[in-house]
Amino acid sequence: MEKEQNSCNGNVLVNALIQYKPKLIKIAENVLHSHAQSEDIFHDAIIKACTMRSDCIQCPVGYACRMVYNLALDEARKQSHERHHRMPIDGVESIPAPSVSALDCMVTTETLREVLNSLKSLPKRTHDAFVRHRIDGVPQKDIAEELGVSRTLVNFMIKDAHRACQRTLNAA
Repeated sequence: MEKEQNSCNGNVLVNALIQYKPKLIKIAENVLHSHAQSEDIFHDAIIKACTMRSDCIQCPVGYACRMVYNLALDEARKQSHERHHRMPIDGVESIPAPSVSALDCMVTTETLREVLNSLKSLPKRTHDAFVRHRIDGVPQKDIAEELGVSRTLVNFMIKDAHRACQRTLNAA
C-alpha cells in the first residue's frame, strides 16, 4: 500500500527522484551552494519528470542525477548572468527618467499623420490590404481570398504600401 503512494502512475523517473531525494539535493547543493535553492531544483525536476515519458529511460537513477545537475547548472548560470548584468543600486539616481517633451509628441503625431496620408493616397485595395495585414494581423492568404486575387498580388500590394510609408518617413 505504501509503495503505491510513492508511485507516480508507474513513472520510474519520478520514483527514482523520490527514492534518492537526499542524494539529488546534495548534487544540486554542490552546484548552487544553497540548500533552499537545491530543494527548488529538486521540485522542478519532479514536475519535469511527471510530464515525461519514462518507459525509454534505461537507468532512471543516472538520468535523475543528470537532470538535477543540469537544472542546478542552468540556475547557477542564470544567477551568474544576473550578477554580471545588474546595475549597482548606487547608479540608479544617475539614470535619466524617460520623458516625452511636447515638441517630441507633436513631431511624432505629425509624422504619423503624414504616413497615414501617404497610405490614403494609395489605391483603396492596396490601402486595405496593408491595414488588414500589418494592423489587424490578418494573414495574406485570407486577404487574397477576400479580394479574389493571388497571394503574390497581396504581397506586392503590402510591399508597395510599406515603401510609401518608408518614403514618407525618409522625407520627414
